[in-house]
Amino acid sequence: MNHSNGGNDNRPLEPSDLPTCIQTSGQRVPANSGLNPALTFDRFVVGQSNQAAYDAAKSMTNGAVKTKGPLIIHGGVGLGKTHLLHAIGNQFRQRHLNRTAHCSSAEKLMREWLRSIADPRKAAILREQYENIDLLLIDDIQFLSPEQQIQEEFFHLLDRLSERGQRLVCTCDRLPQFLQDFLESPDNLTQGYIVEICAPEFDLRVSILKQKLQERDSKPVPLKVLRYLAKHLTQHIRQLEGALNRLTAEVRLGVPLTLQAVHHVLENKTPDRPPADTITLEQIQEAVARYFHLTLSELCSRKRGRRFVLPRQVGMYLTRQLTTLSLKEIHQGFGQSRTTVVRSCQRIEALLKEDLVLHQSIEALTDELTRSQYSNED
Repeated sequence: MNHSNGGNDNRPLEPSDLPTCIQTSGQRVPANSGLNPALTFDRFVVGQSNQAAYDAAKSMTNGAVKTKGPLIIHGGVGLGKTHLLHAIGNQFRQRHLNRTAHCSSAEKLMREWLRSIADPRKAAILREQYENIDLLLIDDIQFLSPEQQIQEEFFHLLDRLSERGQRLVCTCDRLPQFLQDFLESPDNLTQGYIVEICAPEFDLRVSILKQKLQERDSKPVPLKVLRYLAKHLTQHIRQLEGALNRLTAEVRLGVPLTLQAVHHVLENKTPDRPPADTITLEQIQEAVARYFHLTLSELCSRKRGRRFVLPRQVGMYLTRQLTTLSLKEIHQGFGQSRTTVVRSCQRIEALLKEDLVLHQSIEALTDELTRSQYSNED
């Protein structure tokens, strides 16, 4: 799709010419900060495995970090990197009311740059807007395009923020080679602070389970049950949440909360690729809501705006692909019309042909829903 206006258009810029994600530098507070207000430091459970990352994140909100350049938090999937990223932005905005913070995924940033490349004026405006953000937060920087022009835009932005004393925080599952090469280059004057967040240790896993139960205002769960879960589920926090979801669902169905019941929950997840009819609508909704940082009520609401519509379309598409549910069951489950389900699935199928970012998101969700989530090792 051609986003260029074409020709030598010298007309004055109209409001519609401007990217809608952030405001101009004259409007100091972005209309949409991209931050999830629910992800705060108060809700982040700290242990040995994430203490360094937590301390580095906290320091970004009060200017304690003296190193110029970006703070890069890296580690495996589901360890709390995105939570820390949003917590930094939320606390920064509370402490610095007259300064701006904006959070974006690397994929979204890349799409904005690609759309602006065809029009030099739009590219200049977008560049100026990002350069005037006091704290820029970018999630999953490893997904930034390998195209040289996109990476050069990123390095230019990084240098400009560093020169002005503004800050950049990035998260990644792994440190991208292009960023590592840039930071290690002898010609580069921009330094970076790289910190790793590791898989949670046993005591932290128990504490996380307690925190999740407290947030849900759930019935008390015996400590021996939580310790059993923490012993067997060692990979990441999402794994713990998934098991806790299934366990509380069993309790609501009247299953006694015993170690045998917990073992049964884990045993049901041992196949690497369960049949499609073992994946439920509720599991898909929970996975999609968690991935896109929405509540279940928001996902199944009729709220408009890309923040709500795209995840809802993804959820309906995955339900159509991974279950044997009828259209009627899907539209009733999501609180939408039958026509909306059909059109949503068609739209996702069309987008998958050209949107690499969406394709990666669908793959990640499909993998999470179909892979073995639980370990039965002692």
